[in-house]
Amino acid sequence: MAHPTGSPPEPGVVRIALDAMGADFEPEAAVHAACRAVVDDPRLELRVFGDPDALDAAVCALPDEARARIELAPTSSFVPMDVSPAQALRHGRASSMAAALGSVAEGRDAAVVSAGSTGALMALGRIALGMLPGVERPALMTAFPVREGRAWVLDLGANIGVDADRLLEFALLGRAAVGVLLGRRPRVGLLNIGKEPSKGPDVIREASRRLAAQAEIDFVGFVEGHDVFAGRADVVVCDGFAGNILLKSAEGAIGMLLAELADEARRPVRGLGLRRALGGLRERYDPALHNGASLLGINGIVIKSHAHASVDGLANAIGLAALEVRRGLIPALERQLWAEA
Repeated sequence: MAHPTGSPPEPGVVRIALDAMGADFEPEAAVHAACRAVVDDPRLELRVFGDPDALDAAVCALPDEARARIELAPTSSFVPMDVSPAQALRHGRASSMAAALGSVAEGRDAAVVSAGSTGALMALGRIALGMLPGVERPALMTAFPVREGRAWVLDLGANIGVDADRLLEFALLGRAAVGVLLGRRPRVGLLNIGKEPSKGPDVIREASRRLAAQAEIDFVGFVEGHDVFAGRADVVVCDGFAGNILLKSAEGAIGMLLAELADEARRPVRGLGLRRALGGLRERYDPALHNGASLLGINGIVIKSHAHASVDGLANAIGLAALEVRRGLIPALERQLWAEA
């Protein structure tokens, strides 16, 4: 089916490629998220990559305003969630994920959003888009709600075991990216089990010494888990194993607390005040509103959504992709990385 987005976007319009396949939700949910995103952002267009048999009816059922800015890009296959990166490289070149990445590589779209396999997205992204200068491995970064603001944490699972060189690389990437998003020099902390110089594994202590020697980094030292949520650092650096546990533990704890508050809000005696408070807390802390992790280091904007994201969560990941395009994230990263080379 043809849509106006088949031609180049109008000046000021951002066009995003959305991989609708391979996640834990039904592909139609990606269409609903695309609809929500374009309704919220009148200068946004989306190209949805996936199986036309699974998506065509959902696209056709959209309101006219949304359908005019959403194009279905049919693909014949997708990358399963349990596929290895090597298998994705061998068998996933015709997939919805690869097609979405290729559309950005060819300049038709400005960014990719996918809720598919993280390893496959990293492997296919590296092949399709290449790496930024001087970066060896990509890292996943997302924002956490913290006391009086946000903190960005990387890596969140793309790299499980890393050395001190990689942690320094993550810090440089995170400092540059968050500096673009905040418009100021961010404070950088290194996740550890204590603040004392003697604490933690050798690789963490060595990374701390290297970070402290970088004049361009505002290094605040080691941060513990509770320091992250106190807002002690704007950028928190760790390996993907620790970062993924931190992320999912935080999401689980927030979900539990919001559910407990919702139960209390239903009680007739105390409910009214709690219901008002709960609305504000959900707006600030609901994990869906913070869905979307930037795959930093790849030479293009690639956003990884949770595989089980809600429609709101996936729409938020699309919004993050549009924000990074509008802020000129990739040119800014290139300038800073070249300056540091």
